[in-house]
Amino acid sequence: MKKYDLLKVLGISLLITFFLSWVIPAGTFSSGSFVSSEATNPLGLYDLFKIPVYVINRFVQYVLLFLAIGGFYGVLNKSGVYSKIVEDVVGKYKTKRKTFLIISIVLFSLLSSVLGLSNVILILVPFFVTVLLKLEFSKINSLAATIGAMLVGQIGSLIGLGTWGYLTIIFSQLDSNFSMFSMILVRLVFFAIITFLYVLLVSKNTDKKEKNSIPLYSDYKTKKSTLPMIVVFSIMFILLVLGLYNLSYTFDITFLEDFHSSLIETEIGGYALFSNLIGSGSALGLWGVYDVITILIIFSIIIAWLYNVKMKDFIEGFISGMKEMLKPAIYATLACVVFEVILNLGGTDFVNTIVNKLAGENFTMLGTTFATLVSSLFYNDFYTLIATMANPFSTFDANVMQIIAFTFQVMFGLVMLIAPTSIFLLAGLSYLEISYKEWVKYIYKYVLIVFGIFIWIAIMINVIIPFISNLI
Repeated sequence: MKKYDLLKVLGISLLITFFLSWVIPAGTFSSGSFVSSEATNPLGLYDLFKIPVYVINRFVQYVLLFLAIGGFYGVLNKSGVYSKIVEDVVGKYKTKRKTFLIISIVLFSLLSSVLGLSNVILILVPFFVTVLLKLEFSKINSLAATIGAMLVGQIGSLIGLGTWGYLTIIFSQLDSNFSMFSMILVRLVFFAIITFLYVLLVSKNTDKKEKNSIPLYSDYKTKKSTLPMIVVFSIMFILLVLGLYNLSYTFDITFLEDFHSSLIETEIGGYALFSNLIGSGSALGLWGVYDVITILIIFSIIIAWLYNVKMKDFIEGFISGMKEMLKPAIYATLACVVFEVILNLGGTDFVNTIVNKLAGENFTMLGTTFATLVSSLFYNDFYTLIATMANPFSTFDANVMQIIAFTFQVMFGLVMLIAPTSIFLLAGLSYLEISYKEWVKYIYKYVLIVFGIFIWIAIMINVIIPFISNLI
Protein backbone atom coordinates (compact mmCIF):
# COMPACT_ATOMS: atom_id res chain seq x y z
CA MET A 1 0.00 0.00 0.00
CA LYS A 2 3.06 2.28 -0.24
CA LYS A 3 1.63 3.58 -3.50
CA TYR A 4 -1.27 5.21 -1.65
CA ASP A 5 0.67 6.19 1.48
CA LEU A 6 0.35 9.94 0.94
CA LEU A 7 -3.37 9.72 0.13
CA LYS A 8 -3.96 7.81 3.37
CA VAL A 9 -2.08 10.43 5.38
CA LEU A 10 -4.08 13.25 3.77
CA GLY A 11 -7.33 11.37 4.35
CA ILE A 12 -6.54 10.86 8.03
CA SER A 13 -5.64 14.56 8.37
CA LEU A 14 -8.98 15.58 6.87
CA LEU A 15 -10.93 13.21 9.14
CA ILE A 16 -9.15 14.54 12.25
CA THR A 17 -9.99 18.10 11.20
CA PHE A 18 -13.60 17.04 10.61
CA PHE A 19 -13.79 15.52 14.10
CA LEU A 20 -12.24 18.57 15.81
CA SER A 21 -14.75 20.89 14.15
CA TRP A 22 -17.49 18.93 15.92
CA VAL A 23 -16.04 18.83 19.42
CA ILE A 24 -14.15 22.13 19.92
CA PRO A 25 -16.14 25.41 20.13
CA ALA A 26 -15.35 27.95 17.46
CA GLY A 27 -14.01 31.43 18.08
CA THR A 28 -12.31 34.41 16.52
CA PHE A 29 -9.84 37.16 17.40
CA SER A 30 -10.85 40.80 17.19
CA SER A 31 -8.77 43.83 18.26
CA GLY A 32 -6.38 41.64 20.21
CA SER A 33 -9.11 39.81 22.13
CA PHE A 34 -10.57 36.33 21.73
CA VAL A 35 -14.31 36.10 21.14
CA SER A 36 -15.87 32.66 21.62
CA SER A 37 -19.03 31.70 19.81
CA GLU A 38 -19.60 29.13 22.59
CA ALA A 39 -20.76 26.70 19.93
CA THR A 40 -19.08 24.47 17.38
CA ASN A 41 -18.89 25.29 13.69
CA PRO A 42 -18.87 21.71 12.38
CA LEU A 43 -18.25 20.35 8.92
CA GLY A 44 -21.01 18.28 7.39
CA LEU A 45 -20.60 14.91 5.73
CA TYR A 46 -21.21 16.55 2.36
CA ASP A 47 -18.27 18.87 3.06
CA LEU A 48 -15.88 15.91 3.19
CA PHE A 49 -16.49 15.39 -0.52
CA LYS A 50 -16.89 19.06 -1.46
CA ILE A 51 -13.70 20.34 0.21
CA PRO A 52 -11.29 18.48 -2.13
CA VAL A 53 -13.13 20.02 -5.11
CA TYR A 54 -12.73 23.47 -3.56
CA VAL A 55 -9.02 22.75 -3.02
CA ILE A 56 -8.45 22.15 -6.72
CA ASN A 57 -10.35 25.33 -7.56
CA ARG A 58 -8.60 27.59 -5.03
CA PHE A 59 -5.07 26.16 -5.27
CA VAL A 60 -4.94 25.27 -8.96
CA GLN A 61 -1.84 27.51 -9.24
CA TYR A 62 0.22 24.71 -7.65
CA VAL A 63 -0.95 22.26 -10.29
CA LEU A 64 0.00 24.69 -13.04
CA LEU A 65 3.34 25.59 -11.42
CA PHE A 66 4.50 21.99 -11.12
CA LEU A 67 3.27 21.17 -14.61
CA ALA A 68 5.14 24.20 -16.02
CA ILE A 69 8.35 23.10 -14.27
CA GLY A 70 7.87 19.60 -15.68
CA GLY A 71 7.26 20.98 -19.17
CA PHE A 72 10.32 23.24 -18.91
CA TYR A 73 12.59 20.29 -18.06
CA GLY A 74 10.95 18.24 -20.79
CA VAL A 75 12.08 20.85 -23.30
CA LEU A 76 15.56 21.01 -21.70
CA ASN A 77 15.86 17.28 -22.31
CA LYS A 78 14.87 17.67 -25.95
CA SER A 79 17.67 20.16 -26.49
CA GLY A 80 20.20 17.42 -25.78
CA VAL A 81 22.40 19.90 -23.93
CA TYR A 82 20.78 19.40 -20.54
CA SER A 83 22.09 15.84 -20.20
CA LYS A 84 25.52 17.12 -21.22
CA ILE A 85 25.46 19.65 -18.35
CA VAL A 86 24.36 16.93 -15.93
CA GLU A 87 27.10 14.57 -17.06
CA ASP A 88 29.72 17.32 -16.77
CA VAL A 89 28.72 18.01 -13.16
CA VAL A 90 28.53 14.30 -12.32
CA GLY A 91 31.97 13.73 -13.81
CA LYS A 92 33.42 16.58 -11.76
CA TYR A 93 32.06 15.25 -8.46
CA LYS A 94 32.16 11.49 -9.10
CA THR A 95 35.05 11.07 -6.65
CA LYS A 96 33.75 13.84 -4.36
CA ARG A 97 30.14 12.76 -3.89
CA LYS A 98 29.75 14.16 -0.40
CA THR A 99 31.11 17.51 -1.49
CA PHE A 100 28.26 17.94 -3.97
CA LEU A 101 25.75 16.73 -1.36
CA ILE A 102 26.96 19.40 1.08
CA ILE A 103 26.97 22.06 -1.65
CA SER A 104 23.36 21.19 -2.45
CA ILE A 105 22.27 21.38 1.20
CA VAL A 106 24.01 24.69 1.88
CA LEU A 107 22.84 26.23 -1.40
CA PHE A 108 19.16 25.34 -0.94
CA SER A 109 19.18 26.30 2.72
CA LEU A 110 20.90 29.62 2.00
CA LEU A 111 18.71 30.51 -0.98
CA SER A 112 15.59 29.78 1.07
CA SER A 113 16.88 31.76 4.05
CA VAL A 114 17.93 34.79 2.00
CA LEU A 115 15.28 34.81 -0.74
CA GLY A 116 12.36 32.90 0.75
CA LEU A 117 10.99 32.34 -2.76
CA SER A 118 10.09 28.66 -2.66
CA ASN A 119 8.27 28.79 -6.00
CA VAL A 120 11.49 29.96 -7.69
CA ILE A 121 13.96 27.79 -5.77
CA LEU A 122 11.80 24.78 -6.64
CA ILE A 123 12.86 25.17 -10.29
CA LEU A 124 16.40 24.07 -9.31
CA VAL A 125 15.22 20.87 -7.61
CA PRO A 126 14.94 18.52 -10.66
CA PHE A 127 18.50 19.37 -11.77
CA PHE A 128 20.07 18.81 -8.35
CA VAL A 129 18.02 15.66 -7.75
CA THR A 130 19.19 14.31 -11.11
CA VAL A 131 22.86 14.90 -10.28
CA LEU A 132 22.47 13.44 -6.78
CA LEU A 133 20.77 10.31 -8.11
CA LYS A 134 23.39 9.89 -10.84
CA LEU A 135 26.03 10.17 -8.10
CA GLU A 136 24.13 7.18 -6.64
CA PHE A 137 22.79 8.80 -3.49
CA SER A 138 19.54 7.36 -2.16
CA LYS A 139 16.22 8.97 -3.03
CA ILE A 140 15.66 10.12 0.54
CA ASN A 141 19.10 11.74 0.71
CA SER A 142 18.39 13.47 -2.60
CA LEU A 143 15.08 14.77 -1.25
CA ALA A 144 16.72 15.88 1.99
CA ALA A 145 19.51 17.72 0.17
CA THR A 146 17.06 19.73 -1.93
CA ILE A 147 13.50 20.26 -0.72
CA GLY A 148 14.42 19.29 2.85
CA ALA A 149 17.26 21.83 2.84
CA MET A 150 14.89 24.43 1.41
CA LEU A 151 12.58 23.91 4.38
CA VAL A 152 15.52 24.14 6.79
CA GLY A 153 16.32 27.55 5.27
CA GLN A 154 12.73 28.54 5.98
CA ILE A 155 13.18 27.61 9.66
CA GLY A 156 16.29 29.80 9.82
CA SER A 157 15.07 32.62 7.57
CA LEU A 158 17.26 35.74 7.57
CA ILE A 159 15.78 38.12 4.99
CA GLY A 160 13.63 35.66 3.06
CA LEU A 161 10.48 37.31 1.71
CA GLY A 162 8.30 34.26 2.28
CA THR A 163 9.14 34.09 6.00
CA TRP A 164 10.81 36.99 7.82
CA GLY A 165 9.74 39.31 5.01
CA TYR A 166 6.08 38.50 5.66
CA LEU A 167 6.68 38.91 9.39
CA THR A 168 8.12 42.36 8.70
CA ILE A 169 5.13 43.35 6.57
CA ILE A 170 2.65 42.40 9.32
CA PHE A 171 4.54 43.20 12.53
CA SER A 172 5.84 46.57 11.30
CA GLN A 173 2.19 47.63 11.14
CA LEU A 174 1.91 46.79 14.85
CA ASP A 175 5.28 48.31 15.78
CA SER A 176 7.22 50.67 13.50
CA ASN A 177 10.57 49.54 14.97
CA PHE A 178 10.15 46.00 13.68
CA SER A 179 12.30 45.41 10.58
CA MET A 180 14.01 42.78 8.44
CA PHE A 181 17.02 43.04 10.73
CA SER A 182 15.25 42.55 14.06
CA MET A 183 17.11 39.91 16.12
CA ILE A 184 19.40 39.40 13.12
CA LEU A 185 22.43 38.18 15.12
CA VAL A 186 20.35 35.62 17.00
CA ARG A 187 18.75 34.42 13.77
CA LEU A 188 22.09 34.29 11.96
CA VAL A 189 23.65 32.09 14.66
CA PHE A 190 20.52 29.93 14.73
CA PHE A 191 20.61 29.50 10.92
CA ALA A 192 24.28 28.50 11.00
CA ILE A 193 23.70 25.94 13.76
CA ILE A 194 20.65 24.25 12.23
CA THR A 195 22.21 24.13 8.75
CA PHE A 196 25.41 22.60 10.14
CA LEU A 197 23.41 19.98 12.05
CA TYR A 198 21.38 19.23 8.93
CA VAL A 199 24.56 18.68 6.90
CA LEU A 200 25.68 16.19 9.55
CA LEU A 201 22.33 14.38 9.42
CA VAL A 202 22.08 14.10 5.63
CA SER A 203 25.75 13.25 5.00
CA LYS A 204 25.65 10.47 7.61
CA ASN A 205 25.64 6.92 6.20
CA THR A 206 25.91 7.96 2.53
CA ASP A 207 28.86 5.74 1.58
CA LYS A 208 26.56 3.04 0.25
CA LYS A 209 25.72 3.71 -3.39
CA GLU A 210 22.23 3.16 -4.79
CA LYS A 211 21.05 3.11 -8.39
CA ASN A 212 17.57 4.57 -8.92
CA SER A 213 15.42 5.66 -11.83
CA ILE A 214 15.71 9.39 -12.45
CA PRO A 215 12.57 11.49 -13.03
CA LEU A 216 12.52 14.26 -15.64
CA TYR A 217 15.76 13.14 -17.24
CA SER A 218 16.65 11.67 -20.63
CA ASP A 219 20.16 10.84 -21.73
CA TYR A 220 20.82 12.52 -25.08
CA LYS A 221 24.19 12.88 -26.78
CA THR A 222 25.10 16.17 -28.47
CA LYS A 223 28.12 18.29 -29.35
CA LYS A 224 26.24 21.58 -28.96
CA SER A 225 27.60 24.18 -26.56
CA THR A 226 26.15 24.29 -23.05
CA LEU A 227 26.96 28.00 -22.58
CA PRO A 228 23.75 29.44 -24.14
CA MET A 229 21.56 27.26 -21.91
CA ILE A 230 23.51 28.17 -18.77
CA VAL A 231 23.28 31.88 -19.62
CA VAL A 232 19.55 31.74 -20.46
CA PHE A 233 18.74 29.69 -17.34
CA SER A 234 20.71 32.16 -15.18
CA ILE A 235 18.89 35.14 -16.70
CA MET A 236 15.54 33.44 -16.11
CA PHE A 237 16.36 32.68 -12.49
CA ILE A 238 17.57 36.22 -11.77
CA LEU A 239 14.52 37.69 -13.50
CA LEU A 240 12.21 35.54 -11.37
CA VAL A 241 14.01 36.57 -8.18
CA LEU A 242 13.67 40.26 -9.09
CA GLY A 243 10.07 39.70 -10.11
CA LEU A 244 8.96 38.01 -6.91
CA TYR A 245 11.14 39.56 -4.17
CA ASN A 246 9.28 42.68 -3.10
CA LEU A 247 11.92 45.24 -2.09
CA SER A 248 9.25 47.83 -1.41
CA TYR A 249 7.52 45.86 1.35
CA THR A 250 10.68 44.55 2.97
CA PHE A 251 13.28 47.34 2.64
CA ASP A 252 11.15 50.28 1.45
CA ILE A 253 13.11 50.32 -1.83
CA THR A 254 10.78 51.38 -4.64
CA PHE A 255 13.01 51.99 -7.67
CA LEU A 256 11.73 48.92 -9.57
CA GLU A 257 8.11 49.98 -9.11
CA ASP A 258 8.96 53.60 -9.91
CA PHE A 259 10.76 52.51 -13.09
CA HIS A 260 7.78 50.41 -14.16
CA SER A 261 5.39 53.31 -13.55
CA SER A 262 7.51 55.77 -15.49
CA LEU A 263 7.90 53.26 -18.33
CA ILE A 264 4.21 52.60 -18.84
CA GLU A 265 3.45 56.33 -18.59
CA THR A 266 5.95 57.15 -21.35
CA GLU A 267 4.35 58.08 -24.65
CA ILE A 268 5.95 58.28 -28.08
CA GLY A 269 4.11 60.65 -30.33
CA GLY A 270 1.14 60.49 -28.01
CA TYR A 271 1.06 56.68 -28.17
CA ALA A 272 1.59 54.60 -24.98
CA LEU A 273 3.95 52.15 -26.68
CA PHE A 274 5.50 50.53 -23.61
CA SER A 275 2.19 50.26 -21.78
CA ASN A 276 0.65 48.40 -24.71
CA LEU A 277 3.71 46.19 -25.21
CA ILE A 278 3.88 45.19 -21.53
CA GLY A 279 0.15 44.64 -21.30
CA SER A 280 -1.01 43.37 -17.92
CA GLY A 281 2.51 42.63 -16.70
CA SER A 282 3.17 43.84 -13.16
CA ALA A 283 6.26 45.69 -11.93
CA LEU A 284 9.25 43.61 -10.83
CA GLY A 285 8.72 42.73 -7.20
CA LEU A 286 4.97 42.38 -7.59
CA TRP A 287 4.88 39.11 -9.52
CA GLY A 288 3.01 36.03 -8.37
CA VAL A 289 2.83 32.31 -9.13
CA TYR A 290 1.15 32.82 -12.49
CA ASP A 291 4.03 35.06 -13.58
CA VAL A 292 6.46 32.24 -12.70
CA ILE A 293 4.42 29.87 -14.88
CA THR A 294 4.39 32.39 -17.74
CA ILE A 295 8.16 32.96 -17.55
CA LEU A 296 8.82 29.19 -17.57
CA ILE A 297 6.78 28.82 -20.74
CA ILE A 298 8.49 31.80 -22.42
CA PHE A 299 11.98 30.55 -21.59
CA SER A 300 11.08 27.02 -22.70
CA ILE A 301 10.35 28.53 -26.11
CA ILE A 302 13.60 30.56 -26.07
CA ILE A 303 15.70 27.47 -25.27
CA ALA A 304 13.92 25.44 -27.95
CA TRP A 305 14.65 28.22 -30.47
CA LEU A 306 18.32 28.49 -29.44
CA TYR A 307 18.89 24.77 -29.89
CA ASN A 308 16.73 24.32 -33.01
CA VAL A 309 14.25 22.01 -31.30
CA LYS A 310 11.50 21.19 -33.80
CA MET A 311 7.94 22.15 -32.94
CA LYS A 312 6.93 18.48 -32.77
CA ASP A 313 9.77 17.70 -30.33
CA PHE A 314 9.02 20.82 -28.30
CA ILE A 315 5.39 19.84 -27.80
CA GLU A 316 6.33 16.22 -27.15
CA GLY A 317 8.96 17.22 -24.58
CA PHE A 318 6.72 19.72 -22.80
CA ILE A 319 3.82 17.26 -22.54
CA SER A 320 6.14 14.44 -21.44
CA GLY A 321 7.57 16.64 -18.67
CA MET A 322 4.10 17.66 -17.52
CA LYS A 323 3.03 14.03 -17.31
CA GLU A 324 5.96 13.22 -15.04
CA MET A 325 5.08 16.12 -12.74
CA LEU A 326 1.34 15.48 -12.67
CA LYS A 327 1.35 13.37 -9.52
CA PRO A 328 3.56 15.77 -7.50
CA ALA A 329 1.34 18.62 -8.76
CA ILE A 330 -1.78 16.88 -7.45
CA TYR A 331 -0.24 16.10 -4.07
CA ALA A 332 1.06 19.67 -3.69
CA THR A 333 -2.49 20.86 -4.18
CA LEU A 334 -4.13 18.25 -1.96
CA ALA A 335 -1.71 19.21 0.84
CA CYS A 336 -3.94 22.30 1.19
CA VAL A 337 -7.05 20.26 1.98
CA VAL A 338 -6.95 20.98 5.73
CA PHE A 339 -6.21 24.66 5.08
CA GLU A 340 -9.23 24.78 2.78
CA VAL A 341 -11.40 23.47 5.63
CA ILE A 342 -10.29 26.34 7.86
CA LEU A 343 -10.86 28.88 5.09
CA ASN A 344 -14.38 27.51 4.56
CA LEU A 345 -15.16 28.00 8.25
CA GLY A 346 -14.91 31.72 7.62
CA GLY A 347 -12.50 32.82 10.37
CA THR A 348 -14.65 31.54 13.22
CA ASP A 349 -13.12 28.15 13.86
CA PHE A 350 -11.76 25.74 16.46
CA VAL A 351 -8.11 26.61 15.69
CA ASN A 352 -8.60 30.07 17.21
CA THR A 353 -9.98 28.44 20.34
CA ILE A 354 -6.93 26.17 20.59
CA VAL A 355 -4.60 29.15 20.12
CA ASN A 356 -6.37 31.08 22.85
CA LYS A 357 -6.19 28.15 25.28
CA LEU A 358 -2.51 27.50 24.63
CA ALA A 359 -1.21 31.07 24.38
CA GLY A 360 -3.51 32.61 26.98
CA GLU A 361 -4.28 36.28 27.43
CA ASN A 362 -0.72 37.10 28.50
CA PHE A 363 2.34 36.29 26.42
CA THR A 364 4.15 33.13 27.43
CA MET A 365 6.91 31.68 25.35
CA LEU A 366 5.81 28.11 25.89
CA GLY A 367 2.16 28.83 25.17
CA THR A 368 2.89 30.69 21.95
CA THR A 369 5.31 27.98 20.84
CA PHE A 370 2.72 25.21 21.10
CA ALA A 371 -0.06 27.44 19.75
CA THR A 372 2.03 28.06 16.62
CA LEU A 373 2.88 24.37 16.28
CA VAL A 374 -0.80 23.44 16.31
CA SER A 375 -1.89 26.29 14.03
CA SER A 376 0.79 25.44 11.48
CA LEU A 377 -0.74 22.00 11.00
CA PHE A 378 -3.89 23.69 9.73
CA TYR A 379 -2.44 26.83 8.11
CA ASN A 380 0.20 25.71 5.60
CA ASP A 381 0.30 29.25 4.21
CA PHE A 382 2.67 31.29 6.38
CA TYR A 383 1.24 34.70 5.56
CA THR A 384 -2.30 33.62 6.50
CA LEU A 385 -0.99 31.99 9.68
CA ILE A 386 0.77 35.10 10.98
CA ALA A 387 -1.96 37.45 9.80
CA THR A 388 -4.34 35.41 11.98
CA MET A 389 -2.07 34.77 14.95
CA ALA A 390 -0.48 38.23 15.19
CA ASN A 391 -3.81 39.71 16.27
CA PRO A 392 -3.78 38.38 19.87
CA PHE A 393 -0.30 39.84 20.41
CA SER A 394 -0.92 43.28 18.91
CA THR A 395 -0.74 45.03 22.30
CA PHE A 396 2.74 43.81 23.32
CA ASP A 397 5.94 45.86 23.16
CA ALA A 398 8.60 45.68 20.42
CA ASN A 399 10.94 43.23 22.17
CA VAL A 400 8.14 40.76 22.74
CA MET A 401 6.99 41.22 19.14
CA GLN A 402 10.41 40.14 17.89
CA ILE A 403 10.41 36.99 20.02
CA ILE A 404 6.89 36.16 18.88
CA ALA A 405 7.94 36.59 15.23
CA PHE A 406 10.97 34.34 15.74
CA THR A 407 8.71 31.75 17.36
CA PHE A 408 6.29 31.85 14.41
CA GLN A 409 9.12 31.37 11.93
CA VAL A 410 10.80 28.43 13.65
CA MET A 411 7.67 26.54 14.64
CA PHE A 412 6.04 26.91 11.23
CA GLY A 413 9.23 25.79 9.50
CA LEU A 414 9.58 22.73 11.74
CA VAL A 415 5.99 21.71 11.05
CA MET A 416 6.47 22.11 7.29
CA LEU A 417 9.54 19.84 7.51
CA ILE A 418 7.47 16.95 8.81
CA ALA A 419 3.71 17.61 8.50
CA PRO A 420 1.40 15.92 5.97
CA THR A 421 0.05 19.38 5.13
CA SER A 422 3.42 20.64 3.84
CA ILE A 423 3.01 21.51 0.15
CA PHE A 424 6.59 21.11 -1.04
CA LEU A 425 7.31 18.13 1.21
CA LEU A 426 4.39 16.13 -0.17
CA ALA A 427 5.29 17.10 -3.72
CA GLY A 428 8.88 15.97 -3.11
CA LEU A 429 7.83 12.68 -1.55
CA SER A 430 5.58 12.01 -4.53
CA TYR A 431 8.25 13.10 -7.04
CA LEU A 432 10.78 10.61 -5.66
CA GLU A 433 8.23 7.99 -4.58
CA ILE A 434 9.21 8.04 -0.90
CA SER A 435 6.67 7.04 1.73
CA TYR A 436 5.62 9.56 4.37
CA LYS A 437 6.45 7.07 7.12
CA GLU A 438 9.99 6.67 5.78
CA TRP A 439 10.52 10.43 5.79
CA VAL A 440 9.22 10.88 9.35
CA LYS A 441 11.55 8.14 10.55
CA TYR A 442 14.42 9.87 8.75
CA ILE A 443 13.80 13.44 9.96
CA TYR A 444 12.11 13.30 13.39
CA LYS A 445 15.33 13.37 15.46
CA TYR A 446 16.52 16.48 13.67
CA VAL A 447 13.16 18.18 14.27
CA LEU A 448 13.38 17.40 18.01
CA ILE A 449 16.98 18.67 18.23
CA VAL A 450 16.13 21.96 16.50
CA PHE A 451 13.08 22.34 18.73
CA GLY A 452 15.34 21.87 21.76
CA ILE A 453 17.83 24.45 20.47
CA PHE A 454 15.01 26.93 19.94
CA ILE A 455 13.72 26.41 23.50
CA TRP A 456 17.24 26.95 24.84
CA ILE A 457 17.57 30.21 22.87
CA ALA A 458 14.14 31.31 24.06
CA ILE A 459 15.11 30.68 27.68
CA MET A 460 18.33 32.65 27.16
CA ILE A 461 16.43 35.60 25.69
CA ASN A 462 13.54 35.55 28.17
CA VAL A 463 15.15 34.49 31.44
CA ILE A 464 18.94 34.37 31.65
CA ILE A 465 19.88 37.56 29.76
CA PRO A 466 17.27 39.75 31.56
CA PHE A 467 18.36 38.21 34.90
CA ILE A 468 22.03 39.05 34.28
CA SER A 469 21.08 42.56 33.08
CA ASN A 470 19.20 43.19 36.31
CA LEU A 471 22.21 42.04 38.37
CA ILE A 472 24.47 44.43 36.49
